[in-house]
Amino acid sequence: MRIALSEMVITGIKTNIPLHRDLLNDATFLRGGASIHYLEQKLALHNKAE
Repeated sequence: MRIALSEMVITGIKTNIPLHRDLLNDATFLRGGASIHYLEQKLALHNKAE
């Protein structure tokens, strides 16, 4: 999945590919230690970075 996301090129529209890349590099997410609110918090941080 990391390789597929790194090779993905889509122009003309905004996608959530950067979020998926970020999640696949997040130790908490990969460990399975994320709560039900984890994605909401991650999205808030991700949107601030844009």
